[in-house]
Amino acid sequence: MITLVEIFTGTFMLLGGIFGMRQGLQKVFWARLRDTLHKLTVTPWRGLLFGVIASAVLQGSTGLSLITISLVSADYLSFYQGLGIILGANIGTCTTVQLMTLNFPTSRIVYLLLLALVIMLGSKKLRYIAMSAAGLLSMFSGLALLAHTLDKLSSLSFIVKCLLIAKTAPLYGIIGGMAITVLFQSSSAATGILMLLAAEGLIDLTTAAYVIYGNNIGSCLSSLVAGTVSSPAGKQLALAHFLLNILGVILFYPLTHWLTAISGIFSRDFSVQVATMHALFNIISSLIILPFIKQYAALIVWLVPKR
Repeated sequence: MITLVEIFTGTFMLLGGIFGMRQGLQKVFWARLRDTLHKLTVTPWRGLLFGVIASAVLQGSTGLSLITISLVSADYLSFYQGLGIILGANIGTCTTVQLMTLNFPTSRIVYLLLLALVIMLGSKKLRYIAMSAAGLLSMFSGLALLAHTLDKLSSLSFIVKCLLIAKTAPLYGIIGGMAITVLFQSSSAATGILMLLAAEGLIDLTTAAYVIYGNNIGSCLSSLVAGTVSSPAGKQLALAHFLLNILGVILFYPLTHWLTAISGIFSRDFSVQVATMHALFNIISSLIILPFIKQYAALIVWLVPKR
């Protein structure tokens, strides 16, 4: 019972931390980014760069994707401009996962959280900055609690067996990754938990790779749903985001062994290797499409014609 409470508490702190960090950063930076958005996305390369920065600042690709679809639907941005941002958002979302690989001393988190709460009493801008800091610290606290709890569970062989089903049936891993991401509404949180499972030896890297594929597909399902009630250009952008990750899975699926091998070059830490696989998937998927963005855009327009 205590273990179950710890899992829920750790998950809540992880999700709440990501949300708080995202909200604070959005309040501080988004207005400035929005005002210069049109100029910064004139070319696909500029759009990609903007998407990387904005997704890193907003701490999530889902929120940026939904905002971009709304702007395209309102004719503030063209479909072509929005497509560049989506490619960049796929890369920028890796920053949250990379932050999770940092070994932050948990003994100092409480004091820093208290300091952040005190700063929140100051000016509005300081309040939002403190909110972001508190969210980051809450994220680390949630990860630490989950790691402690999963360590207790590592001896339960049936959990290991359930997780390793995906090794012999990769489709289950992909579907599971999609389900977890949709449930949490955050691919970063889903990947963070996956990192902990790998670090505790509950899941191997091959299985983790399949779940990462599912995480990335699941991360764009919200955009796909939003696209159904958007303008034709908004529908096109939502499909482009979804198809981008589907193509990424098709590309990486036969190369999973190479992906796990390359991630091992960067670190012996399993959690870092999971974060590296996540980053490689997103970066390579976007950069491969970028040189062919005109052809990709033409394919999407053919699939979802304007009527």
